Amino acid sequence: MLYLYCLSDEATARVLDGAAGIGGVAPHLFDCAGICAVVSEFASATVAVTRENVLAHERVLSRVLAATTPLPFRFGTVAGEERLENFVSTHRASLLSALARVRGAVEMSVKIIWDEEPERAAPDSEAQEAGAGTRFLLTKRRELLGAERLQERAENLSAWLAHMLEENVKDSLVEVRPAASLVVSASHLVAREAVESYRARLEAARRERPDLRFLTSGPWPPYSFSNLFP
Repeated sequence: MLYLYCLSDEATARVLDGAAGIGGVAPHLFDCAGICAVVSEFASATVAVTRENVLAHERVLSRVLAATTPLPFRFGTVAGEERLENFVSTHRASLLSALARVRGAVEMSVKIIWDEEPERAAPDSEAQEAGAGTRFLLTKRRELLGAERLQERAENLSAWLAHMLEENVKDSLVEVRPAASLVVSASHLVAREAVESYRARLEAARRERPDLRFLTSGPWPPYSFSNLFP
């Protein structure tokens, strides 16, 4: 069995010199007709989720990411040689396209937290003074209008963030959740040379909207732009 870290069409064996993977086993390249998998020998079909194993997985990916941009496998991905070869062969065209998409880039993450409770909690005096049946309808109307306002605010916030960062983002995946305090969750594909400019734009966004809380991380391997399930 092989433990799978990532796929790359640019990685070289030199990148992995001295690296220690899961279980302390040295990772190596497994060539699948021009697309290489970074793998290490592994004796089991399952991987224990331990701090040591997670760090080993990330350590190997960091080695590769320092030299090129791979398509990372999720932690715990294990497969036999034949299965891996069949996966790469079957999906070769889409894998090459995905590698071209992420080439020269890294993933950056932005999450925005807001407080929408004041708008939701505002009392509806009209409903309070009405009869039971009318009160029910007015309350439902208020809930629907409130939800629509939240949706609009959330979408406007997402569009604002996209506008602030658009010059530095190659691609993005964004989730908008107006009913949650974590309202916008965005994964951005950013060219390596644009990372500092991207961070500067994020800092400008923070200054422009001090009412919001920003959670940022990266650079990471492009997990959000890699769907590898062999």
